[in-house]
Amino acid sequence: MGHEWVEQLLERYFEGESSLTEEQQLREYFQRTDVPEQLRPYQPLFQYFAEEQAQNALGNDFDEKLLGQLQESAPRLTAIRRIGLRGWALRAAAIVLLGLGLGWLFFPKTTAPAQTAGIDWAQYEVQDPQQAFRITTAALLKTSGELNRGTSTAARELKNLGQMGKFFK
Repeated sequence: MGHEWVEQLLERYFEGESSLTEEQQLREYFQRTDVPEQLRPYQPLFQYFAEEQAQNALGNDFDEKLLGQLQESAPRLTAIRRIGLRGWALRAAAIVLLGLGLGWLFFPKTTAPAQTAGIDWAQYEVQDPQQAFRITTAALLKTSGELNRGTSTAARELKNLGQMGKFFK
């Protein structure tokens, strides 16, 4: 086998266009010791492939070992239990009760709202203008007092805040 032909086979091999028989021929060629100097860099590659193929080859007893392991790890079939009529009836009753409970939960019984008695506010209205004036004046005085108290509290707190500002300068 000429080294020109081997170089062509190597080109086809690295381009992925070689056949299996051509690859086998390359492995056999590089097992030899009289490989030309320019092709020696490829020799360890093909020797490695040949060694790996020899190590990973399956033995004659591989099928028997595999079948034995499969039979050992096969799950054991258990007897089929038959569910009697009572079991089915209990399951159906549980489903019906569950459905009724969910219906009661999500669709509660609606009752009509209680009728409220109307309040006649006319009896509480003030008829006398003088009395209305006194009541209004009292309400406004109370409101004014509360507002003044709030204003004085706010002014006092602002003063305290100003004094605290001295520490941060």
